[in-house]
Formats: sequence, structure tokens, C-alpha cells
Amino acid sequence: MSDNQLSRRRFLGVAGASVVSLLTPQLSALMKLRGVRADGVIPRVHLHTFNPTGTPMAEAVQTAMHAATDLAWLRPGDSVFVKVASNSNLSAPSVTSPAVLEGVIRVLNEAGAGTIYVGDMSGAQFVRHLAGETIGSTRENMRANGLLAAAEAAGAVIHCFDEVPFAQAYVPGVPTGVHHWGDELHVAEILDRVDHVVNLPRLGKHVLAGASLGLKNAVGWISDHSRMVLHRDGATFHEKIAELNTIPQLAGKLRLTLTLADRVLTTYGPDAGYQLPLNAPLIIASEDVVSHDQIALLALLWARRQTPADALTQDPYPAQSNGLNWWFVRVTWGEEIGGYQELPTFDNLAAADALTHINHAYDVLQGGRPAQIEVIPGAEPLHDTLVALLTQDPELRINLRQSGGV
Repeated sequence: MSDNQLSRRRFLGVAGASVVSLLTPQLSALMKLRGVRADGVIPRVHLHTFNPTGTPMAEAVQTAMHAATDLAWLRPGDSVFVKVASNSNLSAPSVTSPAVLEGVIRVLNEAGAGTIYVGDMSGAQFVRHLAGETIGSTRENMRANGLLAAAEAAGAVIHCFDEVPFAQAYVPGVPTGVHHWGDELHVAEILDRVDHVVNLPRLGKHVLAGASLGLKNAVGWISDHSRMVLHRDGATFHEKIAELNTIPQLAGKLRLTLTLADRVLTTYGPDAGYQLPLNAPLIIASEDVVSHDQIALLALLWARRQTPADALTQDPYPAQSNGLNWWFVRVTWGEEIGGYQELPTFDNLAAADALTHINHAYDVLQGGRPAQIEVIPGAEPLHDTLVALLTQDPELRINLRQSGGV
């Protein structure tokens, strides 16, 4: 068994006895070994499903958003950056579903927001923003994938990082605590200027990261050079994704992560792959990005169980992931890039002890897993097979409420 497949034991301390006493003896014993986030906070994740023939997408998004946040953080006139995933010119679920933008922006406007930005910078295979030239265009990718029209129709200001002159485009990002970035992390300068961030990822597989969810969406903030470092230093790929999410400009301003999944990219990713349509779309919303991703990952694995076997057998993750990352680094940034490190992969992405960026993020953002993740379904009941997957592993500490919680 390779090092990256070994189970880990986090000796980060146990929460107070008042928290542990509420749990079963078996779970209490487990947490004494693994550790619990010290502040005792129980994160909530709203898992909302609806019938799109009877409920407009925007209305469902508004309902889920109001359930997930009371918007007390938003003062009249505050600016909000709505961070989409516009990695390519392909349509959703390769990118954020454009259908989510109307509902989110409507809620922000009704709450008194000032300028609402929508933007991203596409992946390095589509856009390079360099000192001497800019190759490709995120705006044109957004035009092709539908995000541009949806954002403009909702009244947002489009802000693509590759359209800012290079000398002003990025500022240093310094992760909190010990990290693996050195001084090579640079993030979009607008993070220093906006008051709040709303994170709108897609629900999809990722041939290198395993899954492309809320934490991974933060890669869109970073410069071309930082993206090279992330991929070149494959051994710490997952740590760096988690650490990126700790920079004060992001961690101190991120208010909500919300995913609308009407289609799910269940293989390959982040661009090509099998697209599974959902008859009853899912909305996953939480003020806690890590717990959002934990539940979103399980929803993704649930969707993979509905994917045809022949499509699953063509998914290159995990067997080919390291080779594809090595190829990506050499083709995108050149053969002169040295020091390439192998990329870790995981047979069970949802395991609580796998060294994925989600589990790293629990450590570096919160000091350990919460004692419990409270999942609150909407008015419509969740599918029985999804319920079973959410609740089958006690190490994930998921408590699923009865339907009707919104």
C-alpha cells in the first residue's frame, strides 16, 4: 500500500466533554482517537430537491439560499463577488449551471447588496494570463457556456481576472498557519476589494483532484504561475487546495457555498465526461464550504452509481491521473519545468481518513472534523438510495434530519 493510500490518524485533541457526552460511546471513542473541531460548532448543510416542472429553478435556488443563510452578514451597499466555475467554454455541468445565477443575484439584490460581480478565470488549457500576453478569454468562454448571458440578465457586473492588466491582476495570498505554498501563491486582486464572496461550484468529477466542488473552485482565484506550482508539486496538490482556502481574503469573506445540480458530471472532468441528468435537481447549500463539499461529494458518488458501467470503465481516475497531470504540466508550462512530484489518488474519495483536500481542509480550516454534520432536506423527500449513502459511514458523522426542514 502506498503512502497516499494509508489511513491517517489526526491527533488534534478532542472537543470538550459537553460535546462528547452527547454522542454514542462508539463515536466518542472514535473521536478521542481522531479529534473534533475545537469550537464545537455543528455545521448545517441544506440538501434541497425539487420538481423543475412545478418549481422554477430561480425560486428553488432562492428557497435553498434563504434556508442556508440569514444574510445578516450583508449590509446595505456591500459588494459581493459571486465566484462561478467557468473552467472552459463547455456547458454545465462542466461549468456552474447558469440557472443558479438568477435566484442568487435576486436574493442579494433584495437584501440590499451594492455591486454584484460574477466572474472567474478559466483553466490553463483555455486561458493564460501572462506578463507579456494573454491567451484566450474567460469572457468568451462564459459567452459560449451560458454564464455570461445569465449573469448579465440578472444584473451582475462581469469581472474576469484575465481582463485586469497583468501588473495589477494579482496580490500575494498567504495561507494561515504552516503551509506548502512558500511565496508562490498569488490571488486575484479583487479579493482585497470586495466585501463578501458567494461560491457557486459545479458538481463533477475531476481527473486529478477526484472531485471538483467548492474548495476546488478556489483554484480559479490564483495566477497562472500559482497554477503551475499547484500541478508541478503533485505530492502536495491536495494540501495546497485546502491551504488556498485559508487565505484571509477568502476565508474571512466567504459567506455561502451553493451548488445547483440539474446535471452531474460523473466521470473524467473537469471538462469532458458523462453527464447524468437528474429528474429532481439537487441544491446543496451551506455557510461551511468544507461540509458542503463533504455532502456534495456523497451526492456525486450517488450519481456515479446511476452512471452506465461502460462510462465508468472509461474514467481515467485514479489509474491514469498522475500521468495526465505530468503531461498537463509539460504541455502547458514547458519541458523546462523541473521537480515534478507524483500526484496522490484515492480509491475511496469519501473515506474520513483519506488524504483528500476535503479532509485536509477540515484540519487546516477548522482543526478537525465537526462532532456532527447536520443535513437538512427541503420539503421534498430525498431519494432512499441517497439517504442510505449519506448515513452509511459513521466516521463521517452525518446526522440527517427528516424531510421538511426548509
